[in-house]
Amino acid sequence: MTLEELETTLPNVLHDAEVTGITINYEQRNLVLNIAVWVGDMGDTREKREAYKNGHIEISGLLVMESPDPNYPFKTGSLKIDSCDLSKSFDRKLLDSLPTDAFFRSLWVSEWNAFIHIAATAAQIRWNDEAVVYRGPGEQGHPRKHWAPCEVIDP
Repeated sequence: MTLEELETTLPNVLHDAEVTGITINYEQRNLVLNIAVWVGDMGDTREKREAYKNGHIEISGLLVMESPDPNYPFKTGSLKIDSCDLSKSFDRKLLDSLPTDAFFRSLWVSEWNAFIHIAATAAQIRWNDEAVVYRGPGEQGHPRKHWAPCEVIDP
């Protein structure tokens, strides 16, 4: 399964997912992202909208992962990500040099003001458990961030 295919199994793809840890093992060619996936529904009540599920994404057959710019004063702690397809921004020869079974995907990291670019051959998600965590305003250091159109923002 590619990372993009994995995303289609999630209610909000990887939009506003939070990465709490990154482990790269170049010898085994794998990457593990410890992640809290936003599984809330904008149609739910405000109390249930900020629903997250903890797990980890395992990416195998890792070929490359680009790191953040070391000159950017990025924040520490969890990283909010959104996935995207930036393949048109890369040299076609570079992408054509990947094995035929490889995928290429980019993750925008807000706190780094940069992308993580991943080329690999497989991705899967494993949930830590079946529990969904509902975050209220300011709970666990996470302010509410998913607002419905025309919704009044409470102080």
